[in-house]
Amino acid sequence: MKDIININVSSEIGELEAVILHRPGNEVENMTPKNAERALYSDILNLSVAHEEYSQLEKILNKFSSTFQVTDLLKDIVAEENVKKKIIQKLCSNENICHLNDYLMVLDNDEFARQIIEGVPLKKETLTGYLSNERYSMQPLHNFFYTRDASVTINNKVLISNMAKKVREREALIMEAIFAYHPKFNAQTVNLSASNNSENKATFEGGDVLVAREDILLIGNSVRTTSQGIDAIVNTIKENKGTKHILVQELPYTPESFIHLDMVFTFLDKP
Repeated sequence: MKDIININVSSEIGELEAVILHRPGNEVENMTPKNAERALYSDILNLSVAHEEYSQLEKILNKFSSTFQVTDLLKDIVAEENVKKKIIQKLCSNENICHLNDYLMVLDNDEFARQIIEGVPLKKETLTGYLSNERYSMQPLHNFFYTRDASVTINNKVLISNMAKKVREREALIMEAIFAYHPKFNAQTVNLSASNNSENKATFEGGDVLVAREDILLIGNSVRTTSQGIDAIVNTIKENKGTKHILVQELPYTPESFIHLDMVFTFLDKP
């Protein structure tokens, strides 16, 4: 494929070549007061407002870089049947919903990409299904428009985030699949959660990682990124000769405005 992108991020303020986005869709509208807390929200988002603001961001980014939508990239890679099968098996096994394997496999690519993000409706064809209070067999990804969280690029390595909340794990698995299978991207991908057992507390999310400079990394120790998660990041990049300094900033667990380091501050330019 022409114009392959060699993924490498050595600065928060360097020149952007490309950005992966996810425009808010029906998964946001599928949020209700009843499931908002499980979706990690304290209030219901207005989809029309969120969509307008995200469109403004996309238009600005398109003035000086290329932008890619997660849904489009996902549709591209599942066009290969074997890839689609691998993705389905991994997603369903992770969420213990393997009964959906055959259903997802026969969906066309557009519908498949839509449903694994917006949610797979629960069929009320059994007594258990009829009595269930759930609306979905596979829950919507209400947070996916925060694409920075599910993966983080440190110089030439893409680290797949080990998300702190179960409801967000599918986001990381989708990003891992895109980097692994899409021919547009040349990426050295590392999934640290693959080697962690269920008792391991090594969680980290991209919003807590700032690449200040090629040799300087800032990491927030937060409610989403644990000290064990930071240790895992350090062990992964310690052989990278470019990174020489790692600064860790402890963040309070409350209020919500301190969930991630990038919610406290971001770089605008060189100091």
